[in-house]
Amino acid sequence: MVRPLAVLAAAVLSVLPLATPALATPPTGAPAPSRSAATPSGAPAPSRSATAPGTGATITARGDLVFLSGDPWRPSAPLPVVVTNRGTVAARGWFVLRLPSGVEVTAGGDCAAVAGAPQTWRCGGGQVPAGGTRSYRLTLVSTTGEPVFGVRAWGSVAGRDTAGRTEPPAEFRINWPDRTALRLVATVGPVVDGVAVVQVRVTNSGTFDIGGYSLNVTTPSGVRVTDPDCSGSGRLNGVGCEIQRNGRLAGKATDAYQVRLAVTGGPRTVRLYLAPTNRYTNTDTSVTLRLATGTGSGGGAPTAGPATPSGTAAAELPRTGSGSIGYALAGAALVALGGGLLLFRRRLVRG
Repeated sequence: MVRPLAVLAAAVLSVLPLATPALATPPTGAPAPSRSAATPSGAPAPSRSATAPGTGATITARGDLVFLSGDPWRPSAPLPVVVTNRGTVAARGWFVLRLPSGVEVTAGGDCAAVAGAPQTWRCGGGQVPAGGTRSYRLTLVSTTGEPVFGVRAWGSVAGRDTAGRTEPPAEFRINWPDRTALRLVATVGPVVDGVAVVQVRVTNSGTFDIGGYSLNVTTPSGVRVTDPDCSGSGRLNGVGCEIQRNGRLAGKATDAYQVRLAVTGGPRTVRLYLAPTNRYTNTDTSVTLRLATGTGSGGGAPTAGPATPSGTAAAELPRTGSGSIGYALAGAALVALGGGLLLFRRRLVRG
């Protein structure tokens, strides 16, 4: 009797490995956006090895690092410039500003464009004491046709004295905002007296502050946004409007607010999504809501509408293939082993 039982046990052990499903390798997350060294499309950035004509200038200038932020379509930032007089007497000092394509100077520094020199301005001109400095604060703004993220470029400044002698340009870096993750969650109550209220929650899942975003609402005929202000800015593909949220949103913080819709006719479907769309590294930036008429004429308790975030994972499918076969074989082997043990026990009793 011992030998048949050993055979049965060996059969079970040989089948069990087939019943063990393979461990799925977790999908790797999207890589963090790298800070590309490319410049926006258009003319190249000023050469890092360029030198201005003339040397021995007594006026020098230095610019600081620029981080563009704010409106994602036209981010801006200050550019501090320090002009130094290395001479022994007080003198007026200028500086030549050169910027890459896609960036303009809009304020500060008394700047004037240099004729015949694209992306070049002459700025300053104030009196600088001997051995002293004078500071300027310019405003730079991105003028690219489309929103730009994760890009850096180089500009330069070069001091110029009253004799027209200009020092070699000193470079400074310009950083566009990085891409980040922004999560949209929205629910809607029933349509009561022709009004539906959408509860919106936008969470900055990134680690740094962002300087505003837009919530686009695409609406069918019979639906319009009444609050907050929602303008058709021409940046939408289709019918709808854009709600601009211009305040800063800190990393891990949530922006919660309501969107009121005027609804006429039967059931309608609206879509909400975050913009600019090329800014976000996650997929849950879009929600589709179905507007249904509620019962009664008062303000009943709102019920969550069927929100469908884009990129939601599909439901898990039933297990098929070798995993199921393995479980079946293991079950059969265990039944056989149990029968053998029962038969062995009866024979022992009879003995």
